[in-house]
Amino acid sequence: MHQEGGDGIVWFKRMRAQRAKRAIDDSEGRLSGLRLTPADLEPAKDALEIARDFFEVHQFSKALKAAQKAETLATALDARFHRYQEAEKTLRARVVSMRRLGLRTGDLESTLGTAEETVVSGLWENGILLPNYDEARALLERTERDGHAVEKKAMRASDEILRAEVAIESLASMAGPAGPWVFTDIAGSALEQSLQDATEELALGNADGAGEIAQDITTMALRLKAQSAAALESLEGMEAQLALLRAEGILTAPLEGQMRMAREALESGLIEPAAAMATRLRGEVASLDAVYREATRGLADAELLYARLQREGFRSYEADAAMRDARRSIREGKYARGVDHVERVLRTFARPANAREAHARALDETRTRALLLQGNGFGFFPEIQEIISRAEREFQRGNLLESSEDLRIATVLLDRLGHGPRTNG
Repeated sequence: MHQEGGDGIVWFKRMRAQRAKRAIDDSEGRLSGLRLTPADLEPAKDALEIARDFFEVHQFSKALKAAQKAETLATALDARFHRYQEAEKTLRARVVSMRRLGLRTGDLESTLGTAEETVVSGLWENGILLPNYDEARALLERTERDGHAVEKKAMRASDEILRAEVAIESLASMAGPAGPWVFTDIAGSALEQSLQDATEELALGNADGAGEIAQDITTMALRLKAQSAAALESLEGMEAQLALLRAEGILTAPLEGQMRMAREALESGLIEPAAAMATRLRGEVASLDAVYREATRGLADAELLYARLQREGFRSYEADAAMRDARRSIREGKYARGVDHVERVLRTFARPANAREAHARALDETRTRALLLQGNGFGFFPEIQEIISRAEREFQRGNLLESSEDLRIATVLLDRLGHGPRTNG
């Protein structure tokens, strides 16, 4: 019975020894298959060496635990190392990708060295100094995310720059007879300089600023292209309209000269000034027909009125001068100025018309006054009536000067009758 108990203890110790030996062998095999460097494996090797020491002194339970700890530690270190290695690989790939875009990568590359230093500085864990893979990996991943964000912005900015280049080329394709080089140098010079600024901003890492500049370039180029097309269409339409006006005898040479200047400016790349000039000319061409008819018809009416006034005895140097100025302006095609001169003529007509109306009222008042005094027995009353009649006849003939003189004499005589002695004929 005692012999059987002793055999059981021996068997149990042998089993523990085998399990401890197997654990030590497994740990050794596990460590030899890991991708860790000898320096990284040092904590696991130390734990395995402790397991061997326990095994040598037949402390198999402790040897087993130490061997298992060595394997667990090695496995954990291997997993941490693998994640660190992947983060480093990803960051290096990001550096290469950013370099292809011409972006600065100095900060990212310096982070690689910082991560290595973090690994070497180590981390105490359960009394064991381990390589600090986790903190180094977190640093690499954070830097890679920042780099990815910068690259994404840079890609968007690069796309905006490409669109700006296409917009400038599209604008340059509208070059006229002056030649594409002249057109591009003038219309696109400022845009080309801005495009260079955008490229430089992108190279300096200012992707947001580069994108904004490129967007402004695209907007400006498209706007200039639209302005150029609209101005060209407007000029062609005005040329057709002027041809119709010329057929009616309207002088269009001044406007045609300005339109040629606008077209030459447009074909040379001076788009904005040419577009502004075309807009102004469009209004002038649209109003040319109306102003021409206002001037010519106004002058014809003024000539008819002046002829009638002249028959009535009206003469005016100012009216003659204004009439001559109106005719000259119309001959020269300055129709708006011709309208102004016609208005000057009409203003000179308004003054004698007002004088005639006042003189007519004075004649009526004098005639009424004479009728009131007719029955008072004045001997020379018939002579007064004759003077008033003569004044009226002169007025009807347009001889305002003679009529005014007779009216003044009649008024003086009537004033005397109102205060003098009566006679019986």
